[in-house]
Amino acid sequence: MEISIVYQDGMMDMVSPLKLQKLINHDGIIKFQRSDGWVYPEIDPVRNLSDSSYRGPERRLGS
Repeated sequence: MEISIVYQDGMMDMVSPLKLQKLINHDGIIKFQRSDGWVYPEIDPVRNLSDSSYRGPERRLGS
């Protein structure tokens, strides 16, 4: 699955979730698109995939 992004220079691209996280961490993008619309990392809340501070059970993996 690739995600639509807009770089700081205004160019659009499609990237993997891993590359998206790297770009967010290094302020490389203005916005990216979720199913419900555009997200601005400097304004909107975004999850940090490299934050491993949560020590509870992983509830998203199964139903």
